[in-house]
Amino acid sequence: MFKRRRPKYLFENLREWVWPRRGWLRAVKYIWHRLVRINDGEHPIALGLAFGAAASASPYLGTHFITAALLAWVFGGNIIASTIGTWVGNPFTFPFIWMMTFNTGSLLTGSDAESKDVSSFSFSAILDAPYDALQPIIVPMTLGSLPIGLFLGVMTYFPTYWLIGVYKEKFKKRRLLRQQRKQEKKAD
Repeated sequence: MFKRRRPKYLFENLREWVWPRRGWLRAVKYIWHRLVRINDGEHPIALGLAFGAAASASPYLGTHFITAALLAWVFGGNIIASTIGTWVGNPFTFPFIWMMTFNTGSLLTGSDAESKDVSSFSFSAILDAPYDALQPIIVPMTLGSLPIGLFLGVMTYFPTYWLIGVYKEKFKKRRLLRQQRKQEKKAD
């Protein structure tokens, strides 16, 4: 009953993941409306988004959802909003985030970022190399992810707190007007 008339194949699913059929603007609007309609206050939603964005700065792929959800749970943020906030880290932004975390971590550890040969670094090197070979890259990225994550979290929290507050106030006024109209129709 709820099946598609024409099933989507693997290539179509992959294409829509990279470029949605109706465009990125519609996809972002859909996520925004889902986010602001979460039945929670402005602070927990914005806090959840901020923790999701902050967790995206971590160099450990695959732990972003778990880290964001745990932080949101401990500090009273919205867990669903924290998973949406991890979208800050995506294939388009990860190279920039990783370079910022690496450079910041190198600055914090006092090592010279330009002396390390990161241009020859690849995913096969991760799988083949022991921990000692990865330590000059992972340690600075881990340390650098803390201030970068804090920055991303703060830059996410305040605008979304304000925007969600404005949206919910507008929605509350509309709902009150609709209720008044219904009561007026019943009175007539």
